[in-house]
Amino acid sequence: MADEGLSGTLADEQAAMQKGKGGQLLMLTAFALALLGGLFFLMGGDDENRVYGELGKKINGLKMEHFDQFWGCALAGEDLRDVKSNADLSAQLDSRGRERGQAYGVHLRDTCLKKLEDFGPNLEALIAPEDLKEPIAAMVEANGKLRTAVSSLATYLDKDELEYDSDEASAPIKDATRAWYDFKKAHKGANDAIRTKKDAK
Repeated sequence: MADEGLSGTLADEQAAMQKGKGGQLLMLTAFALALLGGLFFLMGGDDENRVYGELGKKINGLKMEHFDQFWGCALAGEDLRDVKSNADLSAQLDSRGRERGQAYGVHLRDTCLKKLEDFGPNLEALIAPEDLKEPIAAMVEANGKLRTAVSSLATYLDKDELEYDSDEASAPIKDATRAWYDFKKAHKGANDAIRTKKDAK
């Protein structure tokens, strides 16, 4: 009987020890998983920062290659930094149309507009997260409206004996300046979203 009691005591102790080891093992496993989860989170954050950073570079690069190049062509000789409002842009387009007439229309159509041709498709080809889809779509839409407006202005100007009328030219000019403004607003929205995401990390 005494041996059975001793044997029972040893068995209980061994069971208790195994239980304790099992608990420690469980805790260590949980800690390891938590540590791995934290590492994956940090790595994911770095990946997300890299994705947003690359998107920012692509968006701004496309803007410089297409939008800025177009306006550098349409407003040749003008410092684009001085064009700060719709009124500034409208005055530039109106004065060039008045002074150069048909030649300016041909210049817009044959030289400048081609700089916007691939802009929309290149923007649409970007694989963007949800918070950037709306501003990118707005940039694509503004680019389409800008092309239409400038094409209309070029058509109005391309006449052998043009008698320039600011009132007649005002409709396409107004559409062009509105598209310019909408694009710049959408572009700022995209950059703000990228900056906010990166600053949050």
